[in-house]
Amino acid sequence: MLSVTGKSLVGYSNVDSGNLFFYAINPSTYQALETRFVQATPDEVLLACQLAKQAAPHFGNALSERVILLNRIADLIEQHAAQLIHTFCLESGLPQTRAEVELKRSCFQFRSYAAALKSGYCLQVVIDEADANRLPSPKPDLRKMNVPLGPVVVFGASNFPFAYSTLGGDVASALAAGCPVIVKAHPMHPHTSELSAQIIATALKELHFEEGVFSHLLAADYHVGEQLVLADEVKAVGFTGSIAGGTALVKLAQSRKEPIPVFAEMGSVNPIVFTNASLEENHTQIAQLVADSIALNAGQFCTSPGLLFVIKSERTELFKQQLTKLITEKEPQCMLHPGIFLNYEKRVLEQFSESEVLVDGTRSENHIQPSLAKVSATEFVANPQLQEEVFGSFALIVECENKTELLKALDAIDGQLTGSLFLGSNESEQEVIQVLQSKVGRVILNGVPTGVEVSVAQNHGGPYPSSSRLDTTAVGADAIKRFMRPVTFQNCPDDILPEALKNSNPLRILRFVNGNYTY
Repeated sequence: MLSVTGKSLVGYSNVDSGNLFFYAINPSTYQALETRFVQATPDEVLLACQLAKQAAPHFGNALSERVILLNRIADLIEQHAAQLIHTFCLESGLPQTRAEVELKRSCFQFRSYAAALKSGYCLQVVIDEADANRLPSPKPDLRKMNVPLGPVVVFGASNFPFAYSTLGGDVASALAAGCPVIVKAHPMHPHTSELSAQIIATALKELHFEEGVFSHLLAADYHVGEQLVLADEVKAVGFTGSIAGGTALVKLAQSRKEPIPVFAEMGSVNPIVFTNASLEENHTQIAQLVADSIALNAGQFCTSPGLLFVIKSERTELFKQQLTKLITEKEPQCMLHPGIFLNYEKRVLEQFSESEVLVDGTRSENHIQPSLAKVSATEFVANPQLQEEVFGSFALIVECENKTELLKALDAIDGQLTGSLFLGSNESEQEVIQVLQSKVGRVILNGVPTGVEVSVAQNHGGPYPSSSRLDTTAVGADAIKRFMRPVTFQNCPDDILPEALKNSNPLRILRFVNGNYTY
């Protein structure tokens, strides 16, 4: 049984020398929970950064040991599942079924990243052997592979206490890359975060890793995060949250003498386009699918659908009526925190002031029903505020007169994580797909955006403002590559090369040698 202490973890030591503290709350009851959490001091932050820098060289070279570490963390998560799920639900207001699914996802992420590391996928080894007889000049021996960036700071997310926080994808992928990690825990779920940190620390101790590979810092304000991003020892940042928060971190990281990358997954309204043919064939089932996606866990997902594009027709009217009915029937759900609830209420009222209200869902005591509104395509294009994210169960229907208006409205949207298209049986709609492709990181046919499969083929990112780096993904094995950089070794003797580049391939990893993939 793990114990919550309310203290930060710096290396292997619990610390609480500060005089600032905070409490978590139960969002279902508004009651503060018992444990007092002490905010990390500037000296504690500095020590965590220094220890991470000291641990980086050995940890970065311990490839086989990291594979064992990632799998061991997953094993320990499962061993402590009941306790983790209890605190998850207590602090988030989310149902146990959601906690169970998210915990399994976290375990799978650690194991899948271990597999990507073991296979050599994330190392991207390329070998171009020498040719002393090439004319007019000899060809050198060139061997390239990805190496760790160095210490990484990860900011826990409010809406994913497991999958995007201390046990989340950024932490798992940075550890897989060989980067020491410093987590700035999210203050909305500190109990879950501290228990998660103890699991990682336990695995590191068991495997005798150097102190400093992992630290976990508590904070309720921005000062700890700012100090971490500005610390010379830190070489990259992982973040999941709001556009404002992510943009602020990017600016801060770029203000350094040595600018560093911030891999921020930010806001998205995840547009869905419905052709008239798709609604003619299946408007009832489509409406049910969309209503469920909008309402899922009070809409507190980065992939929750917020914009629905239709072309006016009789079947479109039936679809709207059915969707309105289904939305109205949804039960109120608890939001993650009263602060999130207040911002949701504010944003819904702002959107209602610019649109026609179809469903004004209940909003009371941190619980909400979904809300639904509509505007014309002309109004949507003229008012950029209408495409801004409402974090929670809210969707805006954009009615277009024809396909020309639809394409113009789609072209007006900012970058998104996903874009969905419902098609009829004999449709292709390549023009719509092309517009979506230019705006989003994942194009979905005949499906909703909620649910992000952890897969090598997955892309969870997109053009700004959905992500700060449109060329990276926060999900799947390619997420590891965010925290690595390529290094080429030229004309190096075999005995001093990294194991991944040696002629005998002792790691038995996939490599691209002289133009061909081989083991």
